[in-house]
Amino acid sequence: MRTELQTKEERKALFGLIDIIKENTQTLADMSRPMFNGVRYITDTELAKRLGIEKRTLANYRAKGYIGFYSVGGKILYAENEIEDLMRENYIPPLK
Repeated sequence: MRTELQTKEERKALFGLIDIIKENTQTLADMSRPMFNGVRYITDTELAKRLGIEKRTLANYRAKGYIGFYSVGGKILYAENEIEDLMRENYIPPLK
């Protein structure tokens, strides 16, 4: 039974698997935020990443009153359910 990684390809494959595990672990950690009364809160960094926009765009949305948020000790948080409601309210169906 061989336990050492002998070739460059074997080492590369192992490190590739480690990267996939790290990404999946981070995704699971992001999804398992604690809830307060059934509500999950996410940071502006997380929301910007999920929406595929810049954090500065979120700051503009906050300043214009487009999006509700919580400011706790300088940390900006969003209630996931409020963001989901906002997205549903602003959905424009495709033309048929």
